[in-house]
Amino acid sequence: MEARDDLKFQEFDDATNLLAANPDATTVSIGDPEETPGDQQGHRSREEEDDLVEDSDKTELLAGQKKVAPFWTFEYYQTFFDVDTYQVLDRIKGSVLPIPGRNFVRLYVRSNPDLYGPIWICATLIFTITISGNLSNFFLHWGKPQYHYVPEFRKVSIAATAIYAYAWLVPLALWGFLSWRHSKVMSMVSYSFLEIVCVYGYSLFIYIPTSILWIAPSEILRWVLMSLAMCLSGAVLMLTFWPAVREDNRKIAISTLVAIMSLHVLLAVGCGQYFFDRPQSEHVQHPVTSIINVTKATPHSR
Repeated sequence: MEARDDLKFQEFDDATNLLAANPDATTVSIGDPEETPGDQQGHRSREEEDDLVEDSDKTELLAGQKKVAPFWTFEYYQTFFDVDTYQVLDRIKGSVLPIPGRNFVRLYVRSNPDLYGPIWICATLIFTITISGNLSNFFLHWGKPQYHYVPEFRKVSIAATAIYAYAWLVPLALWGFLSWRHSKVMSMVSYSFLEIVCVYGYSLFIYIPTSILWIAPSEILRWVLMSLAMCLSGAVLMLTFWPAVREDNRKIAISTLVAIMSLHVLLAVGCGQYFFDRPQSEHVQHPVTSIINVTKATPHSR
């Protein structure tokens, strides 16, 4: 170590004497004797290699984001369910509390439309409306000796057909119509099929708690709750699809909104009247009783 330090001081003194003799002379900085030029080049090559690896990772990441999986693979459909609980709850809140001037698609859906929420909302609504309808009929006739409760499981399939047809076929028809009108009026706002399905699916959430409250044996309360649910969910549809048709012909725009709202009201009223109507046994009770009375009265008349 002492010999190395003496060597460094000697080199420093030589450089000082050289500069004193010739001020225009240039000096070269000598690094650590143990670090050779080959080592310095190795360090630079490793740094360049790390930069290349980092750039390649970024390129692969960007390529992966742009790559779309084929529709027959599981990864293609996995993207439709890539949503967390907070996003689903936020969209449910937006569908229950519509605010004028706020577009549901632009505010909640456009960044990441999903099918997770609509599918589970429809499935939950099918069972709640069927079970609530059976319980409503049971409580309505509870304690009557002539009434025999029979669970109507066939109503589950009827509810599934009606609700899923509304949540999928109506958006499909609306998407086709809006795409056709968009080709004629380029200034119209365009929605994808998945976005429209997402709007219709989340708009049905309000009917889940409403169908549970329909168990109450009060026809007036049932119609009040139905009207409130139709207004809230219908407002979501109107506020969402009005920007998509307002640039179109006035008659076509109004007719489109009327058709959307009419189908929405038809679903609510139809489910309320079919699943919460009186059972058929009560309707046929009086004719059967009259026939029995006539049969019993026949021998006395003779």
